[in-house]
Amino acid sequence: MKYVVIGNGVAGVSAIQVLSKEKPSNSTVLQFTDEPFPGFYNRPKIPAFIEKNEMTIEDTIAYNLDWYKKLDVDLHIQEKVEKINFEMNEVLSNKAAYPFDRLLIATGGDCWCPPIEGRHLKHFYSVRSLNDALEIRKRFKISKKAIIIGGGVLGLEIANAATNQGQNTTVIEFFPHLLPRQLDEEGGNILKRILEKRGITIHVNKEVQRVIGEEEVQAVITKDGVEISTDIVMVCTGIKPRVDLGRDFLEINRGIIVNDYLETSQEDIFAAGDCAEHNGIVYGLIPPSIQQARIAAHNMINMDTRYKGSKISSTLKVTDLFLSSFGYTGKESELGYGVRKYINEEEYVKLFIHNDKIKAAIILGVKKAIPTIKTIFTEEKSVSDHETKIKEVLPELS
Repeated sequence: MKYVVIGNGVAGVSAIQVLSKEKPSNSTVLQFTDEPFPGFYNRPKIPAFIEKNEMTIEDTIAYNLDWYKKLDVDLHIQEKVEKINFEMNEVLSNKAAYPFDRLLIATGGDCWCPPIEGRHLKHFYSVRSLNDALEIRKRFKISKKAIIIGGGVLGLEIANAATNQGQNTTVIEFFPHLLPRQLDEEGGNILKRILEKRGITIHVNKEVQRVIGEEEVQAVITKDGVEISTDIVMVCTGIKPRVDLGRDFLEINRGIIVNDYLETSQEDIFAAGDCAEHNGIVYGLIPPSIQQARIAAHNMINMDTRYKGSKISSTLKVTDLFLSSFGYTGKESELGYGVRKYINEEEYVKLFIHNDKIKAAIILGVKKAIPTIKTIFTEEKSVSDHETKIKEVLPELS
């Protein structure tokens, strides 16, 4: 059997680990990446790489080429798959054609950029890859003022990195509060105050209309007419699933549509991670990407495991603050659950409870509470039966 994986992000790497372990004897695993780096690098390390000039590319590499050799995976670096020949069961790269028996598309996503006038100017960057980070780090050596469009996790991490690099940093967020996927308005406002104390200027409920400058960016102008000068603009506004390889033959909505086996509309072709859409959802998060990739890879060998969707759960480090969000969708008005809450100057906890179960939780700045609340949420344990444990980590929870 010939197994081919397109993509070397977290989904691609998770898939080859399963394929390497479970594949039949005399089978091969071939993997492609269009990036030039010697192995798999951690995208969450991109803000740290931008911030720390002493950090090298090698410091970001989690799995080097020797690791792939031990897995018996043939990794093709800087080789872009340009087309899939569905009739002949082969992928066509910029170098050659390769046959496959089973194929996994794990191409991830690109940075989605709003249609901002002037985004062609120099020093207007998306932030998605290590290549982007290299260009930004170079620019920081001479720039003084930076604007980040997008107040999500990556945007705030980049803002913190820029500030620590001596930039006068401004974040512009379209939504009414920061981290709209992880925090409610109250929590977002607390985080905003914390970051503003650290020297980051934050505008919420504001949209960039255009970027001005002759050849290089000089300022942005918002839709309400505010002009903010800058030397660099960085866009961190979410992802756009990379679906071009399947556009002509596969069923596609926002992402490549997959069934419960992570198989696409074409037999023997699977998709996982940020490029895949299951039951109308493109998760855009690392844990679901890993879960999907492992199940897809297993089903490429033995079609016997269903993917039932992922619980939305993320633990993040926003600057030096720990934030966890479990089951929270950003639609608090639709939840209709009871609420227990704790607020301090730089701490915020909110539990959404229904039928004695934690249905969603937001934890900002209270690191010790994360493992306990996550376990109760994930395992759907009774809140009343675990009240003592909750009080141990959150004694002031109302």
